[in-house]
Amino acid sequence: MKILNLQSGTPFQMGKGKNWRVVHPDMGSKQLTLNHGVHAPGQEFTQHYHDASEDAIVVLEGGGAIRQGAVYTPIAAGDVIFVPAGEVHGTVNTTPNMARLISFQAPPDMALYRGERDTPNTAPTPQDGHRSNVQVINMARSGPVFGKSAEWRSVVSPQKGSVHLALDYIYLNEGEGFAHEPIDSESIYVLRDGSAEVTTDAGEICALERHDVLFLAPGDTFSLSQAGDGPAAIISCWAVAASGG
Repeated sequence: MKILNLQSGTPFQMGKGKNWRVVHPDMGSKQLTLNHGVHAPGQEFTQHYHDASEDAIVVLEGGGAIRQGAVYTPIAAGDVIFVPAGEVHGTVNTTPNMARLISFQAPPDMALYRGERDTPNTAPTPQDGHRSNVQVINMARSGPVFGKSAEWRSVVSPQKGSVHLALDYIYLNEGEGFAHEPIDSESIYVLRDGSAEVTTDAGEICALERHDVLFLAPGDTFSLSQAGDGPAAIISCWAVAASGG
């Protein structure tokens, strides 16, 4: 398990905003990536598509729109945009405030990091008559996962149409926590809000603060509990095993 932070990523070029890769193959991942972007008003993450990869884009702060050609679909903090492979998409900050987004991708698309997707003058657009399969989902309003020790929401999953990744939203009140059981694929946890404590499988206790990131290889495990004065909100994403790398 590696403990990272959204601010610790490596910059890459995509449009005029600031973008970083936080979890990516160059630091050890094989199945799953995590990107972080901060975009000023009017800035766009260039329209593009992935040949084989799925995206789950999370709006952490601000808002804007998901763009598909001339169609702009509003997005706001707390939304997840699920983008199947082959769907043209980009994000645009159409608000007067800064927007902060993260995106998970499986399997990794290295062309994104090489700059091959950043073609604003020749960006792809959806074909006439195409019916978009992109979904905009509010995390807090997604269907509950029963039998968990906290408020747990299933946002993206194979049962809802994904092939390569799944994403849950976890809300911990005072004293609540959970254990991550070993699975046979990579996982990423992002502390969206609040504070938490994580206990590694070696028994080490580490404090987590807002925007800290846990990257887990297959077989890793840990336990996590809410800490501090307020609740903790956590985004959990993992690669579906079939997406292997």
